[in-house]
Amino acid sequence: MKSMHHSDRRLGTHLQLVLLILVGVVLLLSMYVDSFLEVEPLRDGGALLLETGWEISTEGKLLEKDLTLPFKIDDEVGGKTYQITRRLPEHLPNSNASLSIDTSMASLEVLIDGQSIYSYSGEMTLWKNPVLGGSFTHFVRLPDWAAGQKISMVMRFTSNNSFAGGIQPPQIGTKSDQILDQLRELPSIIFGIIFLFTGIVCSLTSLGLRKGKERESLWYFGWLEIALGSWVFTQNCAKLIFIRNPILPLNLSIFALFVLPYFLIQYIRSSYMIIDRKLKPFIFVSELFLIAYIIGGFAQYLGFFMYTDMLLLAGLSLVLLIICLFCVLLIDYIRGNRELLSFLLAIGVLLFTVLAEESLLLMSITLENAVILHVGMSLCGAILLSHSARFISKGNRSQMHEQMLLKLAFTDSLTGVDNRTAYTNRVEDVISRGSRSRVIGVLLIDVNDLKPINDKFGHATGDQLLKDVAIRITELLPDGTEIYRIGGDEFVSFIPNITKEQLALMCEAIHSQIFKIKDFQYTVACGYSLYLKEKTKSFTDVIAEADSVMYACKEVMKKGTLESD
Repeated sequence: MKSMHHSDRRLGTHLQLVLLILVGVVLLLSMYVDSFLEVEPLRDGGALLLETGWEISTEGKLLEKDLTLPFKIDDEVGGKTYQITRRLPEHLPNSNASLSIDTSMASLEVLIDGQSIYSYSGEMTLWKNPVLGGSFTHFVRLPDWAAGQKISMVMRFTSNNSFAGGIQPPQIGTKSDQILDQLRELPSIIFGIIFLFTGIVCSLTSLGLRKGKERESLWYFGWLEIALGSWVFTQNCAKLIFIRNPILPLNLSIFALFVLPYFLIQYIRSSYMIIDRKLKPFIFVSELFLIAYIIGGFAQYLGFFMYTDMLLLAGLSLVLLIICLFCVLLIDYIRGNRELLSFLLAIGVLLFTVLAEESLLLMSITLENAVILHVGMSLCGAILLSHSARFISKGNRSQMHEQMLLKLAFTDSLTGVDNRTAYTNRVEDVISRGSRSRVIGVLLIDVNDLKPINDKFGHATGDQLLKDVAIRITELLPDGTEIYRIGGDEFVSFIPNITKEQLALMCEAIHSQIFKIKDFQYTVACGYSLYLKEKTKSFTDVIAEADSVMYACKEVMKKGTLESD
């Protein structure tokens, strides 16, 4: 019978395996058959990049013909208006087409045969001047009659900084085609989201740790990742897939640049053993970055200057700060601070990837996205996170060791209840700061004739007896009771929120217990008193009263009778 049951189970297992194989075969077959179906793609004819055949003029003066974009105006452009013109192709790549153009530090107007079809100046924004630094992408719907017509794009630049004066080639196609073209930068967006998610998780997780260096380490690491994620997320046009307003991400990018030094320095302070005087200049500089961000905000709001006027200097200052910090910490590492190896390795990886990106640009090798830099940032973050994890783990072990030492210092090694030191501290705490409980019952317990027992049966038996007493009274007294061994054979208990009648019943319960160990019985004496927070009687007087009651009980027991209080 057992053999038949085993055979049935094996048959069922084989049948399930066959079924799973058949499911896989059917899936592959269905995908193969459906692969021949023709489906209208999202891409509708592709996007056309208009790079050549442009004319550029300013204030009615022709500057250059047959211009190829992108183009950088080699002049001060702040407050000047430039116009680029050419004819659109006779046949646009698709119907319902739109034109996309990236501008920087400039307002934009698009005209078809002199008729304005789009205009954006940014003058109604909170910051008064157009906040169009970096890359601002405009999407302009082209009318059906625009094919073959003359297109003009008028740009008025608002600054002379390094972000101004650049003209990028426009692109024509459906908006979906243009967004799909932006997906080549999707890895950058993914890196940015990963950095942001990691930073938010680490920052929130740090709040669950106890206050101290370990908590600060994870907290500042989280904000480092948030700053890096904000910068990476906003540095490419693919962000427009998620955020329709192209101005908003620029604020994150600027924020990230100015707060990154502060979080970096604070992370080092909280995560590594560094003498404060070595970091003091870097702390001062990081605070200057924060001040510059605040001043820049007010200056831009009032129209004095814009953040983009500060970005080049701020970026160079950040790079210089990181290099100087790397050198200072490298010297400290060489002098013996081996703990700094993880940070030096992390920053070394980051600097190497930045150098690799710049080298590719010098060799005219253009990647679809800054994947090398983003991988370097990821490795840098992973190294720092690993250090923080080890730092937190080490701190937790140290905390557990401290707690164990404290427990040993305040625990009676024989019985496992609290010792006299703990009792003394507790009494002093109640006397100096008061008690959370309005009522405390004080119960004193003393073992009768412990010395004769030790003499007759040995100290090992006496020790076993004391352990037995501690176990018995722990079981008899309610939860929340504090039990201390304050002498060789004397125990005291503090019981919160109890009445005098309940204390008397507990004493009776203890007296009625048959205390027995090995082949003999022993007895204990018990005394009690009640501490009321509102009464004038002091806590020490209450303990003394319980002690007197206990000794009175002891005398009665010695005479062989037990009287109730």
